Amino acid sequence: MNTALVVTALLVLAVADPQLRDREPHPLAPSLPLLTKAEEQRIESIIERFIQADIGKLRGVEAKKALDDFKTLGPEATFNLIDGLNRTASMESSCPAVIIAKKLAGIFLATEDMQLLTFAKENIGAGVTAKRHLNVMHDLQTYILLRKGALQRRALVTKGGAGGTKSLDVMSLAELERAAQQNGPQLKAILFEAGKRRGAKAVDILVEGTAHKDGQIAKLSQGLLAKNLQQQTGDVLKTMLKHNLPDVRRAAADIVGAKKLRFGKELLDLLHDDNSDVRQASRRALVQISGGIDLGPEPEASFGAREAAIERWQAWWDKQK
Repeated sequence: MNTALVVTALLVLAVADPQLRDREPHPLAPSLPLLTKAEEQRIESIIERFIQADIGKLRGVEAKKALDDFKTLGPEATFNLIDGLNRTASMESSCPAVIIAKKLAGIFLATEDMQLLTFAKENIGAGVTAKRHLNVMHDLQTYILLRKGALQRRALVTKGGAGGTKSLDVMSLAELERAAQQNGPQLKAILFEAGKRRGAKAVDILVEGTAHKDGQIAKLSQGLLAKNLQQQTGDVLKTMLKHNLPDVRRAAADIVGAKKLRFGKELLDLLHDDNSDVRQASRRALVQISGGIDLGPEPEASFGAREAAIERWQAWWDKQK
């Protein structure tokens, strides 16, 4: 491990903001306070201004102020710092990654929160493709493992706990749903984990993400939702055919058709849907489960033509039963 990283960390041990000590603990890391959206945005702004100063886009008094503000950040900024580290490490010419890594090393050196260390281990380096800072990322990951090992050994000696080792992959869907509501930089990791799960609640978490004000989060959630529905059971898909959002009903109908699940009644009900895309998804699904029979309706069909098509499909389904 890079000893310079550790030595510097000893000099920059982050101090928690006293005003945040009585806050409700964060669901992903109980040693950290639950921040408001305004506080999250303030921290993100400080980190972004520090990055701009370090790469030379801020100079003079503004650059000094950006660095001073960055130095004041405590452990409450950990999730934002991890996000900032991954962003800057993807920039081949970027130097801020090294300084952010030192800041994080100082936080990890002082923490006794195993959940925080587990989250950091799982997410530092996520999505980073540039090679310049791979050694820094590897050193930080190694340091996290050493810190976790030290806490675990101490817990064995004292027969006490070390804050638990609960990571995202062992959190219940209810816990993931609560964590997703915090809307911090850890949201992407939560969405990825929800995308691996089965059950209607996992779908609900991803659906919430599709409406996120951050376009990248919304796009990520849409992709994860499409993949997630493919792995859901027939019972869950049947429930999703009645979801209040048309995009979910449409996606569920497409997958029902692709899997040739014989949900005739539910698909027939969707032919009455107010949304044209949902009606056409239901039609496609019926064509697939019927072996290629297409009884309509066409996308621009009148109300009367749609009703006639529904009657034809109903007659076909009655014969199947």
